[in-house]
Amino acid sequence: MAKLTLQTLLKQLETRIPASLAESWDPVGLVVGNPKSAVRGVVVGVDLTEALLAEAGWKKANVIVIHHPPLFPKGKGLARLVPGGAETREQLLLECYRRGIGLVVAHTNFDRGAIDGMVNLARALGAEPTARVLEVPKEGRSLMKKLVTYIPVDHYERVRDALYLAGCGHLGQYDCCGFGTSGVGNFRPLKGASPFIGAVGELEEVEEIRLETLVVAGMESVAIRALKEAHPYEMVAYDLIPLDPVPGMKGMVWGLGYGFVGQLKKPVSYSEFVRRVKRVFQVKSFLTNQHTPKSVRSIAFTPGSGSSFVGAVQSQGVDVYLTGEVGYHASLEAARQGLSVFELGHRESEHYFLKTFESWMKEWEIPVSVLDERTQRII
Repeated sequence: MAKLTLQTLLKQLETRIPASLAESWDPVGLVVGNPKSAVRGVVVGVDLTEALLAEAGWKKANVIVIHHPPLFPKGKGLARLVPGGAETREQLLLECYRRGIGLVVAHTNFDRGAIDGMVNLARALGAEPTARVLEVPKEGRSLMKKLVTYIPVDHYERVRDALYLAGCGHLGQYDCCGFGTSGVGNFRPLKGASPFIGAVGELEEVEEIRLETLVVAGMESVAIRALKEAHPYEMVAYDLIPLDPVPGMKGMVWGLGYGFVGQLKKPVSYSEFVRRVKRVFQVKSFLTNQHTPKSVRSIAFTPGSGSSFVGAVQSQGVDVYLTGEVGYHASLEAARQGLSVFELGHRESEHYFLKTFESWMKEWEIPVSVLDERTQRII
């Protein structure tokens, strides 16, 4: 395995679960540690616990990746222990700091960005995922934006394809969606410029193509980085325009929505699906409501707290909604509407986080250990 730093690991994670995808209240990323330190090994867990610290010690790992932020919510007191930051009395965080263990949080950015984890989970349940679950956006917030840029004709396909590779242009069950218009661009390089086309002090006209495509809100930094790396110009002109329409729940779009809606390859009995869920999520029991469908053909899943998604899931007409928790009244109302809700437990519903991170670390040839610790128990 080639040696890598914590900073390099964070950059690799940015290509899959950009921090910009996280909700505004969610403190993700590096919480404790020196980005310049070399990575000897990674331990993955859902919550920061004494057992997770002990696992890091046994495995001689110096990076811990967790799903739930230990200092929460964002903006309410100290959120990080990094060089130059103040200390906190939180014992587990101080232990990480004292031992030189980097602590990385991947929370809502993971939930929105880890498409491969969702696809694998859906297929383990016998379903093919067809859509993400979308929450109605708050007023003034757009889920999608239009990216507009201008590209010299000879470089159009290169730049366009780089943007599509970065996840732009995904609309429902279609990708590579965009529109190009030919025109003439003009500019004059000033002193100090290093123009790709033209000369300093002279007005230049270039045949260009105006490209319009789509970007998921939160993915702007990924899209602009790809644009600038592929575009030949020293100064790249672009616009990002918020879009009002709420996209339909179709397609597994990277960075858009949570969880998945899926169709079972073959309908199964309710009892058979219950057994399947217990096996996949490794639980002996879970909470459900009084609605029992005759058979299960379609399902939806969101991790953690799912109460805000019940309405969106009901609109899809699924038979069963799997989530961590929704609460008594939301579950009761769902039953009245003909929706069976499986409340697996908040942490139990996030079991796929461990498997997904483990597969990423192995892909990147980083020594990894996973601690599947059940932080709540039935007595």
